[in-house]
Amino acid sequence: MPAIFIGRFQPFHKGHLKAIKWILKKEKKIFIIIGSSQESLTKNNLFSFSERKEMIEKTLKSEKIRNFKIYGVPDFKDDIFWAKKILKITRLNPENTTVFTKNSWTGRCFRKIGVKVKPHPIFLNGLSATQIRNKISRGQKWQNFVPKLILDHLKEIDGIERIKFLSISPEKRIINFIKRKIKESGAKGGIVGVSGGLDSSVTAYLAKEALGKKAIFLWLPVAKNYLFRKNLRLLEKKLKTKIKEIDLQNIYKNFLTILPHGDKLSKGNLRPRIRMAILYYFANLKQLLVIGTANSSEIALGYFTKYGDGGADILPLGDLYKTEVIEMARRLKLPEEIIEATPTPELWPGQTTEKEIGFSYQKLDTILKLLSQGFEVKEISFLTNISGEKIKNILERKRKNAHKLSLPPICQLRF
Repeated sequence: MPAIFIGRFQPFHKGHLKAIKWILKKEKKIFIIIGSSQESLTKNNLFSFSERKEMIEKTLKSEKIRNFKIYGVPDFKDDIFWAKKILKITRLNPENTTVFTKNSWTGRCFRKIGVKVKPHPIFLNGLSATQIRNKISRGQKWQNFVPKLILDHLKEIDGIERIKFLSISPEKRIINFIKRKIKESGAKGGIVGVSGGLDSSVTAYLAKEALGKKAIFLWLPVAKNYLFRKNLRLLEKKLKTKIKEIDLQNIYKNFLTILPHGDKLSKGNLRPRIRMAILYYFANLKQLLVIGTANSSEIALGYFTKYGDGGADILPLGDLYKTEVIEMARRLKLPEEIIEATPTPELWPGQTTEKEIGFSYQKLDTILKLLSQGFEVKEISFLTNISGEKIKNILERKRKNAHKLSLPPICQLRF
Protein backbone atom coordinates (compact mmCIF):
# COMPACT_ATOMS: atom_id res chain seq x y z
CA MET A 1 0.00 0.00 0.00
CA PRO A 2 1.46 3.43 -0.94
CA ALA A 3 2.15 5.92 1.85
CA ILE A 4 1.95 9.72 1.98
CA PHE A 5 4.26 11.83 4.13
CA ILE A 6 3.66 15.59 4.27
CA GLY A 7 5.84 18.44 5.47
CA ARG A 8 7.05 21.93 4.63
CA PHE A 9 10.71 20.87 4.98
CA GLN A 10 12.05 24.31 5.92
CA PRO A 11 14.69 22.82 6.02
CA PHE A 12 14.74 19.02 5.58
CA HIS A 13 16.27 17.49 8.73
CA LYS A 14 17.18 14.17 10.38
CA GLY A 15 13.74 13.82 11.93
CA HIS A 16 12.21 13.90 8.44
CA LEU A 17 14.75 11.35 7.22
CA LYS A 18 14.11 8.94 10.09
CA ALA A 19 10.35 9.17 9.57
CA ILE A 20 10.71 8.39 5.86
CA LYS A 21 12.96 5.39 6.57
CA TRP A 22 10.53 4.09 9.22
CA ILE A 23 7.56 4.42 6.84
CA LEU A 24 9.41 2.57 4.09
CA LYS A 25 9.85 -0.39 6.43
CA LYS A 26 6.04 -0.58 6.56
CA GLU A 27 5.16 0.31 2.97
CA LYS A 28 6.77 -0.29 -0.40
CA LYS A 29 6.55 3.24 -1.77
CA ILE A 30 6.31 6.72 -0.29
CA PHE A 31 4.84 9.87 -1.80
CA ILE A 32 6.45 12.93 -0.21
CA ILE A 33 4.28 16.04 -0.35
CA ILE A 34 5.87 19.46 0.05
CA GLY A 35 3.19 21.61 1.64
CA SER A 36 2.81 25.38 1.20
CA SER A 37 4.60 24.96 -2.12
CA GLN A 38 3.67 28.49 -3.17
CA GLU A 39 5.50 30.04 -0.22
CA SER A 40 9.11 31.22 -0.12
CA LEU A 41 11.29 33.96 1.37
CA THR A 42 9.23 34.47 4.53
CA LYS A 43 10.14 33.85 8.16
CA ASN A 44 8.44 30.43 8.32
CA ASN A 45 8.80 29.49 4.64
CA LEU A 46 12.28 30.45 3.57
CA PHE A 47 12.92 28.12 0.68
CA SER A 48 11.26 27.76 -2.71
CA PHE A 49 9.58 24.54 -3.79
CA SER A 50 12.51 23.60 -6.05
CA GLU A 51 15.03 24.21 -3.25
CA ARG A 52 13.09 22.00 -0.85
CA LYS A 53 12.62 19.30 -3.46
CA GLU A 54 16.36 19.31 -4.17
CA MET A 55 17.14 18.97 -0.45
CA ILE A 56 14.97 15.86 -0.16
CA GLU A 57 16.13 14.26 -3.42
CA LYS A 58 19.82 14.72 -2.64
CA THR A 59 19.49 13.26 0.83
CA LEU A 60 17.35 10.24 -0.08
CA LYS A 61 19.52 9.31 -3.06
CA SER A 62 22.63 9.52 -0.88
CA GLU A 63 20.89 7.09 1.49
CA LYS A 64 20.25 4.70 -1.44
CA ILE A 65 16.49 5.30 -1.17
CA ARG A 66 14.83 5.06 -4.58
CA ASN A 67 11.16 4.16 -4.07
CA PHE A 68 9.84 7.68 -3.55
CA LYS A 69 8.15 10.45 -5.49
CA ILE A 70 8.00 14.13 -4.55
CA TYR A 71 5.13 16.48 -5.28
CA GLY A 72 4.09 19.91 -4.09
CA VAL A 73 0.72 21.29 -3.05
CA PRO A 74 -0.22 24.92 -2.32
CA ASP A 75 -2.38 25.97 0.62
CA PHE A 76 -6.17 26.11 0.39
CA LYS A 77 -8.76 27.47 2.80
CA ASP A 78 -10.89 24.36 2.31
CA ASP A 79 -9.24 21.43 4.13
CA ILE A 80 -11.23 18.76 2.26
CA PHE A 81 -10.29 20.31 -1.07
CA TRP A 82 -6.63 20.32 0.07
CA ALA A 83 -6.68 16.61 0.93
CA LYS A 84 -8.48 15.69 -2.30
CA LYS A 85 -5.98 17.75 -4.30
CA ILE A 86 -3.09 15.71 -2.83
CA LEU A 87 -4.80 12.48 -3.93
CA LYS A 88 -5.33 13.95 -7.40
CA ILE A 89 -1.68 15.04 -7.65
CA THR A 90 -0.40 11.62 -6.58
CA ARG A 91 -3.12 9.71 -8.48
CA LEU A 92 -3.79 7.56 -5.42
CA ASN A 93 -7.10 6.06 -4.30
CA PRO A 94 -8.32 6.83 -0.78
CA GLU A 95 -9.10 3.13 -0.13
CA ASN A 96 -5.52 2.01 -0.90
CA THR A 97 -3.54 4.85 0.69
CA THR A 98 -2.15 5.51 4.16
CA VAL A 99 -1.13 8.95 5.39
CA PHE A 100 1.53 8.95 8.08
CA THR A 101 1.44 12.08 10.21
CA LYS A 102 1.65 13.37 13.78
CA ASN A 103 -0.19 16.54 12.78
CA SER A 104 -3.79 16.49 14.05
CA TRP A 105 -5.06 18.91 11.38
CA THR A 106 -3.51 16.86 8.54
CA GLY A 107 -4.96 13.66 9.98
CA ARG A 108 -8.41 15.21 10.31
CA CYS A 109 -8.37 16.44 6.69
CA PHE A 110 -7.66 12.98 5.30
CA ARG A 111 -10.03 11.11 7.61
CA LYS A 112 -12.83 13.33 6.29
CA ILE A 113 -12.31 11.89 2.79
CA GLY A 114 -11.91 8.28 3.93
CA VAL A 115 -8.11 7.95 3.89
CA LYS A 116 -6.42 5.78 6.51
CA VAL A 117 -4.21 7.86 8.84
CA LYS A 118 -1.47 6.46 11.05
CA PRO A 119 1.00 8.22 13.32
CA HIS A 120 4.73 7.69 12.95
CA PRO A 121 7.02 7.63 16.00
CA ILE A 122 8.44 10.85 17.42
CA PHE A 123 12.07 11.04 16.32
CA LEU A 124 14.84 13.08 17.93
CA ASN A 125 12.55 14.34 20.72
CA GLY A 126 10.11 15.87 18.26
CA LEU A 127 12.71 17.84 16.30
CA SER A 128 11.13 20.48 14.06
CA ALA A 129 12.41 22.77 11.32
CA THR A 130 11.18 25.72 13.40
CA GLN A 131 13.56 24.69 16.22
CA ILE A 132 16.46 24.53 13.76
CA ARG A 133 15.65 27.97 12.32
CA ASN A 134 15.42 29.41 15.82
CA LYS A 135 18.79 27.93 16.77
CA ILE A 136 20.40 29.38 13.63
CA SER A 137 18.94 32.85 14.24
CA ARG A 138 20.13 32.75 17.89
CA GLY A 139 23.64 31.62 16.98
CA GLN A 140 23.21 28.25 18.76
CA LYS A 141 24.53 24.88 17.60
CA TRP A 142 22.24 23.24 15.07
CA GLN A 143 24.48 21.48 12.53
CA ASN A 144 24.01 17.99 14.03
CA PHE A 145 20.23 18.13 13.38
CA VAL A 146 20.47 18.02 9.57
CA PRO A 147 22.14 15.49 7.23
CA LYS A 148 25.62 16.52 6.02
CA LEU A 149 24.32 17.01 2.49
CA ILE A 150 21.72 19.50 3.75
CA LEU A 151 24.37 21.41 5.66
CA ASP A 152 26.38 21.81 2.45
CA HIS A 153 23.26 22.63 0.44
CA LEU A 154 22.22 25.40 2.83
CA LYS A 155 25.67 26.95 2.51
CA GLU A 156 25.47 26.80 -1.29
CA ILE A 157 22.15 28.67 -1.43
CA ASP A 158 23.00 31.15 1.37
CA GLY A 159 20.29 29.48 3.41
CA ILE A 160 21.88 30.24 6.77
CA GLU A 161 22.14 33.98 6.00
CA ARG A 162 18.58 33.88 4.69
CA ILE A 163 17.31 32.35 7.93
CA LYS A 164 19.12 34.98 10.01
CA PHE A 165 17.82 37.82 7.85
CA LEU A 166 14.22 36.59 7.85
CA SER A 167 14.22 35.87 11.58
CA ILE A 168 13.60 39.59 12.08
CA SER A 169 9.87 40.24 11.72
CA PRO A 170 8.81 42.16 8.59
CA GLU A 171 7.11 44.81 10.72
CA LYS A 172 10.37 45.55 12.53
CA ARG A 173 12.23 45.77 9.23
CA ILE A 174 9.57 48.09 7.81
CA ILE A 175 9.73 50.37 10.86
CA ASN A 176 13.52 50.57 10.49
CA PHE A 177 13.11 51.16 6.74
CA ILE A 178 10.79 54.14 7.32
CA LYS A 179 13.16 55.64 9.92
CA ARG A 180 16.14 55.20 7.61
CA LYS A 181 14.48 56.70 4.54
CA ILE A 182 13.23 59.74 6.44
CA LYS A 183 16.73 60.33 7.83
CA GLU A 184 18.44 59.81 4.45
CA SER A 185 16.11 62.28 2.74
CA GLY A 186 16.52 64.97 5.37
CA ALA A 187 12.74 65.15 5.76
CA LYS A 188 11.10 66.14 9.03
CA GLY A 189 8.64 63.25 8.98
CA GLY A 190 6.17 61.35 6.82
CA ILE A 191 2.58 61.71 5.66
CA VAL A 192 0.11 58.88 4.98
CA GLY A 193 -3.22 59.13 3.20
CA VAL A 194 -5.59 56.81 5.11
CA SER A 195 -8.92 55.38 4.03
CA GLY A 196 -9.91 53.04 6.85
CA GLY A 197 -9.00 50.08 4.68
CA LEU A 198 -6.40 47.46 5.53
CA ASP A 199 -3.30 48.61 3.63
CA SER A 200 -3.44 52.26 4.66
CA SER A 201 -4.20 51.30 8.28
CA VAL A 202 -1.22 48.94 8.49
CA THR A 203 1.00 51.57 6.85
CA ALA A 204 -0.26 54.24 9.25
CA TYR A 205 0.42 52.05 12.29
CA LEU A 206 3.98 51.26 11.16
CA ALA A 207 4.63 54.92 10.31
CA LYS A 208 3.44 55.94 13.78
CA GLU A 209 5.73 53.32 15.37
CA ALA A 210 8.66 54.59 13.29
CA LEU A 211 8.10 58.33 13.51
CA GLY A 212 5.86 59.02 16.48
CA LYS A 213 4.54 62.60 16.32
CA LYS A 214 6.47 63.16 13.09
CA ALA A 215 3.90 60.97 11.27
CA ILE A 216 0.94 62.92 9.81
CA PHE A 217 -2.29 61.24 8.68
CA LEU A 218 -4.84 62.65 6.22
CA TRP A 219 -8.26 61.37 5.29
CA LEU A 220 -9.28 62.76 1.90
CA PRO A 221 -12.86 61.66 1.13
CA VAL A 222 -14.27 62.33 -2.32
CA ALA A 223 -17.61 60.54 -1.91
CA LYS A 224 -20.45 61.60 0.39
CA ASN A 225 -21.46 58.13 1.60
CA TYR A 226 -18.08 56.90 2.81
CA LEU A 227 -17.86 53.18 3.59
CA PHE A 228 -15.08 53.16 6.17
CA ARG A 229 -15.90 56.19 8.31
CA LYS A 230 -16.27 54.02 11.44
CA ASN A 231 -12.97 52.28 10.68
CA LEU A 232 -11.19 55.63 10.72
CA ARG A 233 -12.43 56.30 14.24
CA LEU A 234 -11.14 52.85 15.28
CA LEU A 235 -7.81 53.60 13.63
CA GLU A 236 -7.53 56.89 15.50
CA LYS A 237 -7.93 55.00 18.79
CA LYS A 238 -5.28 52.47 17.75
CA LEU A 239 -2.85 55.20 16.66
CA LYS A 240 -3.75 57.45 19.60
CA THR A 241 -3.55 60.25 17.06
CA LYS A 242 -6.09 62.50 15.38
CA ILE A 243 -6.54 61.94 11.64
CA LYS A 244 -7.04 65.23 9.79
CA GLU A 245 -9.99 65.27 7.36
CA ILE A 246 -10.06 67.34 4.17
CA ASP A 247 -13.27 66.93 2.18
CA LEU A 248 -12.50 66.87 -1.54
CA GLN A 249 -16.06 66.51 -2.85
CA ASN A 250 -16.36 70.08 -4.07
CA ILE A 251 -12.87 70.09 -5.58
CA TYR A 252 -13.68 66.87 -7.47
CA LYS A 253 -17.03 68.29 -8.69
CA ASN A 254 -15.34 71.48 -9.84
CA PHE A 255 -12.83 69.46 -11.88
CA LEU A 256 -15.69 67.61 -13.57
CA THR A 257 -17.49 70.89 -14.24
CA ILE A 258 -14.62 72.41 -16.24
CA LEU A 259 -13.41 69.19 -17.89
CA PRO A 260 -15.02 67.53 -20.90
CA HIS A 261 -17.36 64.63 -20.13
CA GLY A 262 -15.36 61.51 -19.23
CA ASP A 263 -16.07 57.81 -18.86
CA LYS A 264 -16.14 55.92 -15.56
CA LEU A 265 -12.41 55.11 -15.61
CA SER A 266 -11.14 58.60 -16.43
CA LYS A 267 -13.38 60.15 -13.77
CA GLY A 268 -12.51 57.41 -11.31
CA ASN A 269 -8.73 57.83 -11.72
CA LEU A 270 -9.12 61.56 -11.16
CA ARG A 271 -10.01 60.89 -7.50
CA PRO A 272 -6.66 59.36 -6.38
CA ARG A 273 -4.77 61.90 -8.50
CA ILE A 274 -6.42 64.73 -6.59
CA ARG A 275 -5.58 62.98 -3.32
CA MET A 276 -1.96 62.61 -4.44
CA ALA A 277 -1.76 66.34 -5.20
CA ILE A 278 -3.09 67.20 -1.73
CA LEU A 279 -0.66 64.79 -0.02
CA TYR A 280 2.30 66.34 -1.85
CA TYR A 281 1.04 69.84 -1.03
CA PHE A 282 1.31 69.03 2.68
CA ALA A 283 4.55 67.13 2.12
CA ASN A 284 6.10 70.26 0.58
CA LEU A 285 4.56 72.52 3.20
CA LYS A 286 5.90 70.55 6.17
CA GLN A 287 8.99 68.91 4.55
CA LEU A 288 7.61 65.35 4.72
CA LEU A 289 7.95 62.21 2.62
CA VAL A 290 4.75 60.74 1.19
CA ILE A 291 4.45 57.19 2.50
CA GLY A 292 2.52 55.04 0.02
CA THR A 293 0.29 52.11 0.93
CA ALA A 294 0.47 49.75 -2.08
CA ASN A 295 1.16 46.05 -1.50
CA SER A 296 3.09 43.60 -3.68
CA SER A 297 -0.02 41.92 -5.12
CA GLU A 298 -1.37 45.19 -6.51
CA ILE A 299 2.04 46.43 -7.62
CA ALA A 300 2.59 43.17 -9.55
CA LEU A 301 -0.67 43.67 -11.45
CA GLY A 302 -0.28 47.42 -11.82
CA TYR A 303 -3.57 47.64 -9.95
CA PHE A 304 -3.27 51.26 -8.92
CA THR A 305 -3.67 54.68 -10.49
CA LYS A 306 -0.52 55.97 -12.11
CA TYR A 307 0.44 59.25 -10.41
CA GLY A 308 -2.49 58.70 -8.06
CA ASP A 309 -2.30 56.17 -5.22
CA GLY A 310 0.86 54.97 -7.02
CA GLY A 311 2.45 58.37 -6.40
CA ALA A 312 4.62 58.13 -3.28
CA ASP A 313 8.19 58.56 -2.07
CA ILE A 314 8.45 55.20 -0.30
CA LEU A 315 6.35 52.00 -0.32
CA PRO A 316 6.83 50.15 2.99
CA LEU A 317 4.38 47.34 2.10
CA GLY A 318 5.66 46.96 -1.46
CA ASP A 319 7.29 43.58 -0.82
CA LEU A 320 4.33 42.06 1.04
CA TYR A 321 1.53 40.20 -0.71
CA LYS A 322 -1.99 41.17 0.35
CA THR A 323 -2.44 37.96 2.33
CA GLU A 324 0.81 38.76 4.17
CA VAL A 325 -0.49 42.24 4.98
CA ILE A 326 -3.57 40.59 6.51
CA GLU A 327 -1.34 38.34 8.63
CA MET A 328 0.69 41.36 9.74
CA ALA A 329 -2.46 43.28 10.66
CA ARG A 330 -3.48 40.42 12.96
CA ARG A 331 -0.04 40.39 14.60
CA LEU A 332 -0.32 44.16 15.11
CA LYS A 333 -3.80 43.59 16.61
CA LEU A 334 -5.56 46.08 14.37
CA PRO A 335 -9.36 46.17 14.79
CA GLU A 336 -11.13 43.25 13.11
CA GLU A 337 -13.44 45.68 11.26
CA ILE A 338 -10.38 47.08 9.45
CA ILE A 339 -8.92 43.66 8.69
CA GLU A 340 -12.24 42.43 7.28
CA ALA A 341 -12.95 45.60 5.28
CA THR A 342 -13.75 44.83 1.62
CA PRO A 343 -10.76 45.93 -0.47
CA THR A 344 -11.62 48.70 -2.94
CA PRO A 345 -9.64 51.42 -4.77
CA GLU A 346 -12.75 53.66 -4.45
CA LEU A 347 -12.69 54.85 -8.03
CA TRP A 348 -16.49 54.57 -8.27
CA PRO A 349 -19.38 53.41 -6.04
CA GLY A 350 -19.64 49.63 -5.56
CA GLN A 351 -16.17 48.86 -6.91
CA THR A 352 -14.35 46.00 -5.16
CA THR A 353 -10.85 44.75 -5.93
CA GLU A 354 -11.54 41.01 -5.79
CA LYS A 355 -14.60 41.31 -8.05
CA GLU A 356 -12.62 43.33 -10.59
CA ILE A 357 -9.62 40.98 -10.56
CA GLY A 358 -11.86 37.94 -10.83
CA PHE A 359 -11.02 35.99 -7.67
CA SER A 360 -9.92 36.31 -4.05
CA TYR A 361 -6.57 37.66 -2.88
CA GLN A 362 -5.78 34.20 -1.51
CA LYS A 363 -6.02 32.74 -5.03
CA LEU A 364 -4.31 35.72 -6.64
CA ASP A 365 -1.36 35.54 -4.25
CA THR A 366 -1.03 31.79 -4.78
CA ILE A 367 -0.81 32.39 -8.55
CA LEU A 368 1.71 35.23 -8.17
CA LYS A 369 3.89 33.25 -5.76
CA LEU A 370 3.94 30.18 -8.01
CA LEU A 371 4.72 32.34 -11.05
CA SER A 372 7.63 33.93 -9.16
CA GLN A 373 9.07 30.44 -8.59
CA GLY A 374 8.94 29.57 -12.29
CA PHE A 375 5.83 27.36 -12.38
CA GLU A 376 4.16 27.15 -15.79
CA VAL A 377 0.56 28.17 -16.42
CA LYS A 378 -0.57 24.54 -16.87
CA GLU A 379 1.08 23.50 -13.60
CA ILE A 380 -0.51 26.37 -11.69
CA SER A 381 -3.91 25.63 -13.20
CA PHE A 382 -3.66 21.97 -12.15
CA LEU A 383 -2.46 22.80 -8.64
CA THR A 384 -5.05 25.51 -7.96
CA ASN A 385 -8.08 24.49 -10.09
CA ILE A 386 -8.00 27.99 -11.58
CA SER A 387 -8.46 28.00 -15.35
CA GLY A 388 -5.42 28.57 -17.51
CA GLU A 389 -7.32 31.39 -19.21
CA LYS A 390 -7.68 33.31 -15.94
CA ILE A 391 -4.01 32.82 -15.14
CA LYS A 392 -3.09 34.10 -18.61
CA ASN A 393 -5.28 37.13 -17.91
CA ILE A 394 -3.14 37.86 -14.86
CA LEU A 395 0.01 37.63 -16.98
CA GLU A 396 -1.53 39.91 -19.60
CA ARG A 397 -2.52 42.44 -16.93
CA LYS A 398 1.06 42.40 -15.62
CA ARG A 399 2.38 42.96 -19.16
CA LYS A 400 -0.01 45.79 -20.01
CA ASN A 401 0.60 47.63 -16.73
CA ALA A 402 4.37 47.18 -16.60
CA HIS A 403 4.77 50.85 -17.66
CA LYS A 404 3.39 51.88 -14.25
CA LEU A 405 6.42 50.38 -12.50
CA SER A 406 9.14 52.41 -14.19
CA LEU A 407 10.08 55.99 -14.88
CA PRO A 408 8.92 57.44 -18.22
CA PRO A 409 11.25 56.33 -21.02
CA ILE A 410 13.67 58.98 -22.30
CA CYS A 411 14.50 59.29 -25.97
CA GLN A 412 18.25 58.73 -26.20
CA LEU A 413 19.88 61.44 -28.37
CA ARG A 414 23.52 61.07 -27.32
CA PHE A 415 25.70 58.24 -28.56
